[in-house]
Amino acid sequence: MLAKVREFIAEHNLLSRGDLVVVAVSGGPDSVALLHVLERLSSEMGFSLHVAHLNHGLRAEAGEEEEFVARLAEQLGLNYSGSHADVRELARSRKMSLEEAGREARYAFFYRLQQELGATRVATAHHMGDQAETVLMRLLRGTGLRGLRGIMPSRDIFIRPLLACTREEILVYLRDNQLEYRTDPSNYDPLYLRNRIRHLLLPQLSREYNPNIVAHLARLAEIAREENSLLDELTERAWNRVARVGPPGEIAFLLDEFKDQPKAVQRRLILCALAQLQEAPGWEMKDTEMVLALAQKEGSGKDLHLSRTLRVRKSYQELLFYQPQRKTVEPFCYFLQIPGKTYIREMGIELTCRIQEGRPDRRSPGQVVLDWHKLKKPLEVRSRRPGDRFRPLGLGGSKKLKDFFIDAKVPLEKRDRIGLLASGDEIYWVIGYRLDEKAVVDSDTSKVLVLEVKPRRA
Repeated sequence: MLAKVREFIAEHNLLSRGDLVVVAVSGGPDSVALLHVLERLSSEMGFSLHVAHLNHGLRAEAGEEEEFVARLAEQLGLNYSGSHADVRELARSRKMSLEEAGREARYAFFYRLQQELGATRVATAHHMGDQAETVLMRLLRGTGLRGLRGIMPSRDIFIRPLLACTREEILVYLRDNQLEYRTDPSNYDPLYLRNRIRHLLLPQLSREYNPNIVAHLARLAEIAREENSLLDELTERAWNRVARVGPPGEIAFLLDEFKDQPKAVQRRLILCALAQLQEAPGWEMKDTEMVLALAQKEGSGKDLHLSRTLRVRKSYQELLFYQPQRKTVEPFCYFLQIPGKTYIREMGIELTCRIQEGRPDRRSPGQVVLDWHKLKKPLEVRSRRPGDRFRPLGLGGSKKLKDFFIDAKVPLEKRDRIGLLASGDEIYWVIGYRLDEKAVVDSDTSKVLVLEVKPRRA
């Protein structure tokens, strides 16, 4: 098992020389084996260890387990940090299960300790059996390729060096090295889905269908991770074409561009939008399928309530993800920094401005160029006002801004968020929609204002 862990660490680049690793030790068989293996590898691989234990205060045995882990650290000559959490109270106050509250308390403790110590990694004792259970749980609840990745070898500061080891290999290692450990009775409680999968479903699948089911599920997770990486790249490219990140609490998809993407990419784009706007609850396949169905429906103005604070609306040629409590926008006005950058919070954009002599030979995508001498000063970006009019380029006449928005099918809830490049009542650009003809570049232009819009999250 030592060689397998060493190889897994190297294959996934989990540790480097000089790393300080916090080892999460509950006192159970998996975490005791993890600590022992890492302690044996630490000298040859050049990293150091710090033992950590969180007492959840849920069982009478918790105090003895805490003392056991502290003694184990002392026997190995390692530094130790312990802490207590009132998991039952956390579950009550946050209205979550004890399992969820315990996980949240542990991760908060590990993050805090990592920062206090200046540690580079936190190692947890997840193994191949945990991986198989996770994949099965997600299949039963409904998942896609992203969910089939299961437990990642590394994520953020957390690493799982035992992920290639089976539960049986861990128990053999403990026996061969005569290592003591503690057993948590709650790991056998059938109240928890994971325990039912571990002690009932997986053994039945192994007995009656395939004795290698655990290894096959772990291999499925590995394949899903590899293929998921490719889809992530495709999704990132598609995001730049499809998504328009507006003010905080709002993301819009260009509907035609969205529908042009493969279904697999569409699902991921939806998950990206949901994750950016609301981290919890954990989004499931049914959520993405409901958004996909909304995108395919005829007509507009239809709302989908995904949670209490997140909705999706199909409006004209957009799919709008928004948080309803943030929809009201106060009038805004920003004077432009020329040259420089101006952040328009209500639009969620950054406007970069510079002055250039002569007319540009070519214009980059996303740039707007105006005749500097035709512009009144100072220039500002403001929201619409009653009575606003401008002369839309190419329409050959003056038009009320309100009528322009109606003709352009701009959703009503977006109109107060659209910025106007203006000087007082003179409008030069309805940002993202249409230029006014007053300041366009022509053959007499000798100096230009170059503007570039980039989305930016607050």
